[in-house]
Amino acid sequence: MGFRVGMYSSNENSKAMQLADYKFIGPADDKQTLKMFAERCDVVTYDNPAIDSEIIRYISQFTVVPQQDTMLDIIQDRLIERSFFETLNINMAPYATIVTLEDIYQAINSIGYPAILKPIQRGLLGDKELVIHNQADIVSASGLLDAGTYIMESFVEHDTDYSIIVTRQGDGSISVFPIVEVIYHGEQIMTAYTPVKLDASVEKEMNRITNEIAKNVDYVGTFEVSLFLAKSGSIYVNRVAPVLSAAGFLFDYAANTNEFEQHLRAIAGLPLTEIKPSLPTVFQAIRQREYQRVQTQWVIKGDWHFSFYGNEATDPQDSVGHILIPGPSISDTLMKVEATSIWDDIDFKAKYEKK
Repeated sequence: MGFRVGMYSSNENSKAMQLADYKFIGPADDKQTLKMFAERCDVVTYDNPAIDSEIIRYISQFTVVPQQDTMLDIIQDRLIERSFFETLNINMAPYATIVTLEDIYQAINSIGYPAILKPIQRGLLGDKELVIHNQADIVSASGLLDAGTYIMESFVEHDTDYSIIVTRQGDGSISVFPIVEVIYHGEQIMTAYTPVKLDASVEKEMNRITNEIAKNVDYVGTFEVSLFLAKSGSIYVNRVAPVLSAAGFLFDYAANTNEFEQHLRAIAGLPLTEIKPSLPTVFQAIRQREYQRVQTQWVIKGDWHFSFYGNEATDPQDSVGHILIPGPSISDTLMKVEATSIWDDIDFKAKYEKK
C-alpha cells in the first residue's frame, strides 16, 4: 500500500523487525526510546491485546494512535468487560466475583457445575484457570486466590464457536466480514472456515451484537468479536479483542480484501473497501507437532497455500505456520484435511457432516 513502516520491539531478531524500514529496540517501559519512536511516526498501531494501556496513553502525547486505549482497558479487566456487555444487554456466561473460598461456596449454587475460575486481570497471574466440576474441586482454588481476585463463570454447553472480524473508521462507520466458524484447541484457533450455514435469525443477531459493540467503543481499526452458540440456541459473547485474528487470515481468499488492508485503511483515514465474499476457504493452523508431517503436503498439495513463520518453537503446541485452502465447498475441504491424518486431535467429521 506504499507505507513506510517502523517497528518498536524488545526483540531485534524478530521476523517482523527484519521487514521494517526503521527500527527501535527497547523494553516496553523505556519511555525515552518510546518517545523517539512515537515522534518518528505519523500513526502508531498495536496488535497485542496484552499491551499495557499506560504505554498507549504515553505515546499518544507524541503521535496518533487511532486504536486508542479504551478497548484495552475494557478487555484486560474481565469485570469491566462484563459490565460493558451488561450495559449493551449482551448475553454472556453467568459469573460471580471471587476473593475467598467462601465466595465460591456461596456462588456455586447459582453458577452451577461445571464452573471456570479465571483471574480478573487478563495476562496477569499467569492466566491460571481452574475448572470446578464438583464441590471437591473447590479446595484446589485456594492457591490461586492467594495471588489475587478471580471471577467464576458458568461453563455454557456449546458445540460451535464463531468469530466476526470488524473494522471501525474514525467517523464510527463499520465494515463487517462474513461470519467465520472456529475450532479451538484450548485457547488456540486451530481451524476456521467461511461461509457458514446459520439460521437467518441467528446470523442477524450475531451481526447486531457486533454492530452494537462497535458503536459503543472508542476504537479505530480492525478487531474481533468471539461468540458461541449454546445448545439452547442462545448466542453468547465470549470476548472482544483488538487483534488481527488468525480466524481472519482466510479472507486472503474468502473475500476481495482482508483484515490487514482494512485495518491499515482505517488507521490511515482511507475509505474502506466494500467487502464481497469470494471462495469458500479453510484456515488450518500448523503446530510444531505437525510441522514435519506437513512438509509432505507442502510438496503434493498444489492448491493449498502454506505459510511458515520461521519462529523457534520449543513446545509441540506452539504455532509455526498455517495453511489457507480455498475450494468448492467447506465440507469437501475439511474431509481432505482430515484425510491427511495429521491433525488427529481435531474432530473434523462432526463439522463437515453438518455442512
